[in-house]
Amino acid sequence: MRAVFIAGLAAVLVAGCSGHKQTYVTQQGTTTVETNNNNQTVTVNSKEGTSTYGKGAVDPAKLGIPVYPGATTTEGGISGKTAQGAGEIVALSTKDPFDKVYAWYQQHMPAGSEGMHMSNAGSSVATFKIGKENDKEQRSVMISSEKDKTSILLSHSVKP
Repeated sequence: MRAVFIAGLAAVLVAGCSGHKQTYVTQQGTTTVETNNNNQTVTVNSKEGTSTYGKGAVDPAKLGIPVYPGATTTEGGISGKTAQGAGEIVALSTKDPFDKVYAWYQQHMPAGSEGMHMSNAGSSVATFKIGKENDKEQRSVMISSEKDKTSILLSHSVKP
């Protein structure tokens, strides 16, 4: 997964053409890098697996995690699949204050899923987690406050 991530990150940095597909052949194998037509998503395929980066890479509604009403995708997301498992991460934001978002997640996440809540000098962070470390599937929410917005990071991972 690490090699796929690094190849994808490099592809994001060098991708300049919309709807562009390139294939790289090295001693380690063949890697295909493809950008979508609006140049907002990059997909990397190699023998290690597949990763997609950018806007539209992850649909928050399909993660099995409550999505805060009105939250919008910021930078996009990352999804990947290898023999070791699969995972998706997406960043959302809202102009609603942290306390309102935090209270909403307290009501919409399962009982006992809250992992942490800290506030200090104008910044706050809270986490919620569904699934234990050894479970096949895990989901998590991380909420953090920034100047005039609240960021929400949703993640989902599955082990083989």
